Amino acid sequence: MTLVLVSFGMQALLAQSYQVLKDDPDRLINGHLAFEYLTVDAGFGNTSGAFAWALGLNGYYPLLPSLGIEASVRTPILKLESSSGLAIGAEAGVSKTLFSKTRRKEEMKVLVGFSQSRSFFGDRVTTSTTTLTMPGNLKSQVFVRGGGYYRHSAFAFDLPNGFSQFSSITHSGVYVGLGFFKGKFFQFRGGSSGKEFALGNIFRFYADLLILPTQVEDPTFDDSDSLGWRIGVKWYNAPFTVADNFGEKKGFFGNMFAIVELGTRPYEGTVVTASVGYIFKKF
Repeated sequence: MTLVLVSFGMQALLAQSYQVLKDDPDRLINGHLAFEYLTVDAGFGNTSGAFAWALGLNGYYPLLPSLGIEASVRTPILKLESSSGLAIGAEAGVSKTLFSKTRRKEEMKVLVGFSQSRSFFGDRVTTSTTTLTMPGNLKSQVFVRGGGYYRHSAFAFDLPNGFSQFSSITHSGVYVGLGFFKGKFFQFRGGSSGKEFALGNIFRFYADLLILPTQVEDPTFDDSDSLGWRIGVKWYNAPFTVADNFGEKKGFFGNMFAIVELGTRPYEGTVVTASVGYIFKKF
């Protein structure tokens, strides 16, 4: 059994060793283009159509301060069963901010450092994090969103003789939902080296209703079900530009983002989606 130990730094001492140069979440990026290098998308009621390992692109482009275009496309390089045609998932839509505010929090936790180590025998993993707890500004937004949704994959169903037949399933419809954004951004000077650096993150939470008329290749299939839902969160690790990080570029994992979703799709039951990606363009 793996034992995870989490240790936090002496936060009061750390807070005294860093000088805050800027505390302005408006400096956070408004948009991005990203490569999703590890995505899993599986409906438990149709594991034959699961994307066991998919690659994709994900993006958000701000047309206005309160209006943006979001899109994603994924295709599996590893799937459990073949389907007729290309297995693919794609979405495209718009997001509109309803209201935005920035408020002061007296205790805000900021992640400064993270590391992991494994014991000699490999049965224990120690996770160490260094954080600052300090006053800061937190930006919050409420937004609505909606757009088109398409997914094509394999589909298996049981025959009266006890055998299974493989076909393909296509979900083609729309999503509409409500979301919540929170983000923070700091520039610091200090530590043992007196170095200047930036820290921040963004979380985007959302809940969508999926209206997905569904087609199965088998012509005798009942296609009366068309509703689903999902809740999700998208996390950005370093959502700021090189200029705001004092000209220092982040490494590959420094520009990481992640997506986790739970929901349902017609005829596939409970669906879990998880994705990790790299942001290669920031707006």
